[in-house]
This record gives sequence, C-alpha cells and structure tokens, in this order.
Amino acid sequence: MLTPAPHVHHATGPYGTAVLDVRRGAWLMLDPDASKIWRALTIRGGIAGLTDEIAVPTGQDPRAVDEQIAAFIGELMAVGVLIDTCRPHQRGRWRR
Repeated sequence: MLTPAPHVHHATGPYGTAVLDVRRGAWLMLDPDASKIWRALTIRGGIAGLTDEIAVPTGQDPRAVDEQIAAFIGELMAVGVLIDTCRPHQRGRWRR
C-alpha cells in the first residue's frame, strides 16, 4: 500500500494539493489531476478505477492515462514523498 512518508504534510484545496516534504524542505504543488491521484492514494488507499475516472470524462485513451498515473507515482516514490508499506524499509549503508 502506498502512503505519504512520515516526513510529509499535505493539504488539498479547490485548486490542487500542496505537499510539504519537511526532510528536503521542499513544496510540491499538485494540479487538479495530480491531486486526484494523491487523494486516491491517501483517502481511498489505492488507484483502482482512477484511470477511467480521469480518462472517460475527458475522452483520453485509458492506456495513456494509466501510464501517466504510473509514471507520476513512480516520481513521487523516487523523491521519497510516497512510500510502499508492503516493502521492507531499506536502510542506508553504515558510515564511520
């Protein structure tokens, strides 16, 4: 299950979602479409059915939308904003 990392705070308003990564001291401002993905992950616990929710009303190709959603989630995981609670936490190397 994907969830926001413990060092992340977020708030959603009418124009999108603001995500604060306290560890990096960086803000991410998500547009309304990206906010749909964020809310699906944080509120519903997954993105099941999200592709159709975005693609059908706008007439987009569901496969293309699905790829974009996967890429966006991958980017959020790469910067450490989202974590996968099903995967064991990997520790960094010990330093002297």
